[in-house]
Amino acid sequence: MSDIEKEVVRVSTRNSLSNLDVDDGDSAEKLVVDSDNQELFSSEDTVLDRKMKLVNDAIDEIGFTPYHLKLFFLSGMGYWTDTQLSYCESSVRTFVNYQFGYSFPVSNELISIGLLVGALFWGMSADLIGRKLAFNLSLLLSSVFTILTGAMSSMTTYCIFNFLIGFAAGGNLVLDTCVFLEYLPHKDQWLLTLFAFFWSIGQVIAVALAYAFLPNFSCDSEDYCPSHINRGWRYVYYVNGAMVLVMSVLRLTVVQLKETPKFLVSNGRDAEAVEILQGVAKKYNRSCSLTLDQLDALGEIQINDDYRHHISFKGTFNLVKHHVAILFANHTISRSTILIFLSWFMLGIGYPLYTSFLPIYLATRGSEISATTVGGVYRDNLISNAVSLGGPLIAGALLYLFPKLGRRGVLCIGGVSSMAFFFGYTQIKTRAENVALSSISFATMYIYYAVLYAYTPEVFPSVARGTGNAIAIAFTRLAAVITPIIAYYSNTSSSVPIWICGACIGVIGLLALLFPYEPSVHRVV
Repeated sequence: MSDIEKEVVRVSTRNSLSNLDVDDGDSAEKLVVDSDNQELFSSEDTVLDRKMKLVNDAIDEIGFTPYHLKLFFLSGMGYWTDTQLSYCESSVRTFVNYQFGYSFPVSNELISIGLLVGALFWGMSADLIGRKLAFNLSLLLSSVFTILTGAMSSMTTYCIFNFLIGFAAGGNLVLDTCVFLEYLPHKDQWLLTLFAFFWSIGQVIAVALAYAFLPNFSCDSEDYCPSHINRGWRYVYYVNGAMVLVMSVLRLTVVQLKETPKFLVSNGRDAEAVEILQGVAKKYNRSCSLTLDQLDALGEIQINDDYRHHISFKGTFNLVKHHVAILFANHTISRSTILIFLSWFMLGIGYPLYTSFLPIYLATRGSEISATTVGGVYRDNLISNAVSLGGPLIAGALLYLFPKLGRRGVLCIGGVSSMAFFFGYTQIKTRAENVALSSISFATMYIYYAVLYAYTPEVFPSVARGTGNAIAIAFTRLAAVITPIIAYYSNTSSSVPIWICGACIGVIGLLALLFPYEPSVHRVV
């Protein structure tokens, strides 16, 4: 067995922490294995593992504070922005194509590629330079690029700025859960599930703005669609961008985020980590017994040593490669990582393909099923998206009220129930059935989305969390690049794609039962 495969098995839950003995005359911990309550996994750096255990203890000791509450809402704004800007592009695409004479969804391809590149760039950068800079900068850049997109006068510049929107916004889903998780006490980690509620809010707002502007400020067809009668899509971008700008300012002024303690410890900055934790405890009158002497007594970490002392392109590349290797450190970790990546990819195929081809499929089933006006289409879409707000709330309630289900159980419920309702679309006969089934499908899908978004960063180690989260999100972004091409060239008037979508969602729901880790009973290193 290689060094990287030699995990240090440690006690994970609060009850079993008492089994960790420390000699008064020896600063190193004596690790006692509890086979029923193991830490999720640890790195090959045992000093880092021991320091992370002390940081976890300090975070649990401080508990949930008003700082965590502010961070919850401000991190949620990143989820809000991601879906708001993605839906912004999809909602106006038809009218932009009318104006510039396109039929292929080229703008969708560019924003999807931007989201893919952004997820990898911001996520991997967060493991190298820290969470704070990327957390603040990604949202600010998103708002600026969105406002500028509304002023574009050609398809080329429009697509370029959609790529930039995707690139800037692509870091939000990667970073927001990482930042919040690395400050969060273990008993409150179920709150990560509720981030998808913000995702639904962004989706509803994007559709509502499209409903407000597009029916009254858009051209009727591609035959005659000059800019002066097709201003609706520009108004949609301006208003969406302005809202994101307000949120980015709130991030900079309300929470004044400090670097996460786990990142600091992972990079040999123990004094800063202790100062931050002690500062939070002092501000909110909480206890925090962690001291710098305790961390120093454990020695120096080695895992990021080359990068810290030899900053260069080669050193950075090697460190990124090393972070990826940590995600495949042994058989169990590899199994977890592969299943997560596969789940994200299949989700990225199933859900966007469903939303891309469904309107066309319904249109072939007669006017009694699908709305015949632009306003009617957006009205039905708004109802469905509003109902989706219930999905993350249901997921959070299931985890809180029925803890024995765990993350894996709720993932399975969300995936399998979504599959059943997707398949139900082949039997709808009326517009009311269309809206009802669409609404329920969105809600059940968001049960799965909510838990997967929370589960993914929970089971990656802190030292490589940004990298693991980035690659996972990148897989679903890669699928999002592929699905518009599938929808464009396939026979979307048949029911075959909907069966494929349902099967993908059902399979990943069942795959969740094979995930080796259950964060509801294990602490994260």
